[in-house]
Amino acid sequence: MPEAFRERLVRSLVRVPFAHRAASHLYAPFSARATLPDYREPGCVPQREVQVDPQSPLFISARFRSGSTLLWQCFQRLEGFTAYYEPFNDRKWFDPKCRGNKVDTSHRGVDDYASNYDNLEHLSQSFRDHWGVRHLSLGAQANQPQMLGYIQGLIKGAADRSVLQFNRIDFRLPFLRAAFPEAVFLHLSRNPRDTWSSTLRGVANDCDWTINSFGPYSKFYLLNWYHDLSMSYPQMWRNPSTTHPYEIHYLIHRLSELFAYRDCDVFLHYENLEANLVAEIKRLLTSIGADTVDLSPIENLLSPRNQAYDHSGSLSLYSEIEARVDTWLCEWLGSTSL
Repeated sequence: MPEAFRERLVRSLVRVPFAHRAASHLYAPFSARATLPDYREPGCVPQREVQVDPQSPLFISARFRSGSTLLWQCFQRLEGFTAYYEPFNDRKWFDPKCRGNKVDTSHRGVDDYASNYDNLEHLSQSFRDHWGVRHLSLGAQANQPQMLGYIQGLIKGAADRSVLQFNRIDFRLPFLRAAFPEAVFLHLSRNPRDTWSSTLRGVANDCDWTINSFGPYSKFYLLNWYHDLSMSYPQMWRNPSTTHPYEIHYLIHRLSELFAYRDCDVFLHYENLEANLVAEIKRLLTSIGADTVDLSPIENLLSPRNQAYDHSGSLSLYSEIEARVDTWLCEWLGSTSL
């Protein structure tokens, strides 16, 4: 299905919820979607021994507002790595005319996202704007030559061991694992209630929100992701007039986590980074064959947060939604025996 036609179709159908639901059932069998993983309980992280080439690329997969910028900063400062910030970002870091100089003030210590993208303007021939919000799920056999060429160009252009910090490959891991079998895949996670609060950018959660009313507060592509993923996985469809958007947020968080449990090699938690950054990075580097790297450049990188997020006003809502989603996921996906 041509991309332009598919985008027009999705945009028109999401305005008519039941048409959207019906169309997703028709479209899904013909999409390049990834095979779904088995269900695991939250926090049931697999333990894997990773055998890696010390020069193999490192792919970081993380949800938005999960601390992935902090992890990128670590590799940016450590010797022996060329770290690329969010390669699929629509600001096109390789293009000096497009990327601009704006920096998110919540990214403490960052003054330039485009570091290491200089002299890579030729990658504009491969880059596609829709990568951030369309075809978010890709199976191992998907045909995406431009995406492969773009990533290969980044790896080839790296002066040292390449580190690619992504927020948009959660459901593309099977495709990328097949294309880059030599790479190490790392998943960074964070408490979903904290990432939810972080995406709201200072707005308090409203327990009366619905998918239909959430548009003005959706700052990190939540509705775009829901619309695209529900076209690939029709079972994700929710009634937009009665469903709180945290249900979509938590559902995507858990599916992202389950894909990672199946397809990633190494796992980090933002809360552990926050508690002891140097120790966690040392553990990570040991697992990827880089245990001799000097860690002094990151010793003062992370300053303490002023205060934790206050979820007290929405605890019952969050707990009820999380329990319902996990029960539903277990029934839909089937529990793993691992």
